[in-house]
Order: sequence, then structure tokens, then C-alpha cells
Amino acid sequence: MGLELYAKVEELFLDKEAAYMLWYKFIEVLKELKVKNFLDIGCGSGEFCVIAQKEGFEVEGIDLSKNQVKKALKKGCKCYDKDICEFNKTFQSATAVFDVINYMDQNGLKKFFECVKERIEKYFVFDINTLYAMEELAIGTLKAEDKNRFSVLYSEFENNKLITEITLFEKKDKKCYEKHQKSIIQYYHSIEDIEKISGMKIKEIIPISLYGSEEAEKLIIVMEKLS
Repeated sequence: MGLELYAKVEELFLDKEAAYMLWYKFIEVLKELKVKNFLDIGCGSGEFCVIAQKEGFEVEGIDLSKNQVKKALKKGCKCYDKDICEFNKTFQSATAVFDVINYMDQNGLKKFFECVKERIEKYFVFDINTLYAMEELAIGTLKAEDKNRFSVLYSEFENNKLITEITLFEKKDKKCYEKHQKSIIQYYHSIEDIEKISGMKIKEIIPISLYGSEEAEKLIIVMEKLS
């Protein structure tokens, strides 16, 4: 599965300064909404969970990657390797940080939002990539390495899909590397499509630029569950 391979190389490519900017913007939004407890969907390795706990929130997380959940548990996060539709606990609100929504096509999103609404009482806060980010910034090649790994991401955007080929070379001994290769797909979704699919009300849209661009690369969207 492509997402499992991406989980293995994510820390090589993660811009921590940009990540913390986004995580703390979510914290700011949650505080303004007076949220006390929430479910973090796509919790990854638990970085956002740790921050939220330090800020006084009661948070639990879920992720489809077993490896990411193991990392989150080691950091003291209460996380589960479950799909949102298999999870049966209710929270005041929920979050989905860093592209979670963009990894689903419209059919997947429809089912996803139905399951989210069953798990929350009030708000769902998430981010999506703008067309500018996917069409202009994300394409091309990125390379990163450490002592034991070398990885390349190659991305192309076409027909509202950002397809990224992940190549990873992992060191096995002094002379040998093992090669892994998978692809992941992100889908562009307009605000109009998301509101229609979600069956929830958009309360606020917050444009945010994490990398100094003049145009927003992400939109943080606050949705309110309809009574």
C-alpha cells in the first residue's frame, strides 16, 4: 500500500516549521470553537496529538497505517489503527490534518463524511490543498536521505489528480540496499463539492500559506454538523 510506504519516508520530507505552523493554527481554531475533546482522523505518528495534549485537549487518534500508530503510541497518544467507519466512539469534534481529505476521491469522501457525522457532536475541522498547491507547487521531483535511506518523490498533476511515485532505497548492509516503490494519489476537491458531499454546514474557511507563497496553499475548513 502506497500510504504505508509514504509513512516510512514522511519524516525525510516533512518541513517541521510548516508543520508546526499548521498544527498550531488548528489548536487556535479548536480553542476559538471551545472544543474540549476531539478525534484526530489520520493521526500519523502522533505529533499533533502530543501538541494538543500539552494544550489541554482530550484527544484520541486513528490512522490506517499500523506503523504510524505504533510511533504515536510510543509518544503517549491514545491511538488506534482503525478506519473511521469501524470506530464506535463519539467525540465533541474531530480533526483531519495534513491532506487527509485529499487522499479520497468523491465516492470515498461521501462514505467518510457519513461516518464522521456519526462520531461527532458538533464540529469537523480539516484542511485541503488548493488547486494552486497541487497544480503548481507539488509537481516535480523531491529527494531526501539520511544515513540508512535515500528516497525520491516524483509528482504529476492531471485531471484533478496528483499522482506521486515514491521510491525508497533502504540500507541492509554495507554493500546492499533494498528498493521499494509505490504510488499514492491525491484528489483536488473544490469547496462547493465538499459542502455538497459532506451534508454539513461550512462555518469558516481559513486560507493559509505555509511556505511563503502569495497564494494560499491550504484551506482550513470548519464544518458544523446539522441538527
